Parts: sequence; C-alpha cells; structure tokens
Amino acid sequence: MTTFLLAVSIWLHALATVVLIGQYTLLSLIYLPVFAQQLKGSTLGAMLDGVAGRARFFIFGALGLFIVTGVVLMFGDANYTGFGDFGNAWSVVMLAKHVLVLVMIGIGVYIDRGILTRLAEPSTAEAATGSFRRAVSAMMICGLVVLLLTAVAQVL
Repeated sequence: MTTFLLAVSIWLHALATVVLIGQYTLLSLIYLPVFAQQLKGSTLGAMLDGVAGRARFFIFGALGLFIVTGVVLMFGDANYTGFGDFGNAWSVVMLAKHVLVLVMIGIGVYIDRGILTRLAEPSTAEAATGSFRRAVSAMMICGLVVLLLTAVAQVL
C-alpha cells in the first residue's frame, strides 16, 4: 500500500472523526444548553430538528468516509491478521471500538427516527427534548471512548 494512500486515508478518517464527534460534543456541551435557555416547547423542537436535519449530510458523509478509509487503514496496519482473528491486543481493541461504533449508529438511528419526529410535534416536543439531550450526550461519550480506543490501538 502506498504511503500517499495511507496518508490520505488517515487524514480523511481524522476529518470524519472531527465532524462526527465534534458535532455531538458541541451540541451536547454548548448548543443544547443555550437553546434550552432561550427557546421552549415546539420552538426548541423545531430548532433542534433543523440543526439535526442540516447535520445529517455531514454525519452520513463522515460515516461513508469511515467505512472507506477504515478498510484501507485496517489492511494497511501490520497488526491486522485477518477478519475474525483476535490473536493480538490490537485486534481486541479494534473490535471493542467497532462494537461501540455500532452502538453509536444505533443511537443515531434512534435520534433520527424516534426523537426527531417527536420534536416536530408541539404536544411531544418537551419530552422529546430531554430524550434528545440524553441521546446526544450518549453519542458524545461514546465518541470520546472511540477516540480513546483509537489512541490505544495506535500505541499497540
């Protein structure tokens, strides 16, 4: 595998990480608290629905980049010994990381299909806002753990 392809893959993988984890970290720690102070009920729901809708393109783009660049990086890593082979610590860390990524995808589907539809309805917007806040916080925490696991894998 060429050095150029690996370098571009690392860069794009890092860029996708910044987009995905940065979105949920900023949303959880900065935007949601401010929105919740300034807006109430269905107005807050509409604002959160708008933010999530606009972010959807970037989130799906990041997921696509993760898949393509992750495959390139996996095959380019000397620690990779084959699909389903967990004979070294790197493989176990990568398995844990990818299981957590699947959990994050599940939370994302829940946000998109379960919570956002309730945010748009004035009668359910208030309750959905709490669910949205908890789900976004869970995404942020999972994302930070994924970053930690990535760092651990880098030093193995």
